[in-house]
Amino acid sequence: MNRQYFYCFLLSALLAGIQPTNAQAVKKIPADKQRAAQWSPAKGQYYFSHALVFDYENKTEKTRGSLKIHVDPVTGAMCFQKESSFKLGAKSFDFIIGFPDGKYIYCGVDENGKKVKITEIQEALKLDAETKAQQKEDFTTYCIPTANTRQEFGLESQEYDLGYATSDAKDKIWLAKTPFSVYSLYGFELIEGAVSLPVSFDYMHLLAPDQLLTEINSKDLVLKLTSFGRDPFLAVTKGYQELKVND
Repeated sequence: MNRQYFYCFLLSALLAGIQPTNAQAVKKIPADKQRAAQWSPAKGQYYFSHALVFDYENKTEKTRGSLKIHVDPVTGAMCFQKESSFKLGAKSFDFIIGFPDGKYIYCGVDENGKKVKITEIQEALKLDAETKAQQKEDFTTYCIPTANTRQEFGLESQEYDLGYATSDAKDKIWLAKTPFSVYSLYGFELIEGAVSLPVSFDYMHLLAPDQLLTEINSKDLVLKLTSFGRDPFLAVTKGYQELKVND
């Protein structure tokens, strides 16, 4: 490519709103050998090879602790276990499996001690074009990138100044690019009537499926991702009887 052609190409790219970048695509996390044998939804088996672990302090509720969420990096499915995920409330559930398309499977016992399974679809996780456009606009408006980036647990994170429409307050947050969707986590806010996490991850209106909140320090919440790596867990729904619930 001669110099004159290069400058013409660069000018065209800038006019098109394309910025030259050295950023690399997020690398997918390969499935481990166990997944091929143990991931079998038809048999009621869901294998999770990794786990996200957060330390948190909920200043509003005056609670603090650790939150673990099992992840299947191939599909973005996540498993939330009693005690390690939803420590408060929902004592009847043993675990909950969430999928990026809005499907949630609850497994636990009813008031008679019977093992039951409830399947629910949260249509709100399937964003339409208008909602996606508004989400992108809100992100550009309220999340201003700083020059700070970092690598942690194999993920690249970037710092942002997070603003709010209802106040002049700003918080520092870190977002990591993930090779899988994190909407199973953000969509948990939609099922809070049944169960809730000890801290809020209400970010579907603002963040894309591949943007994971890894740190925030605000007046109400301190949250920090402290680990992301292999932590195999097998969730077995077989043995839990499907319970039909009214819409």
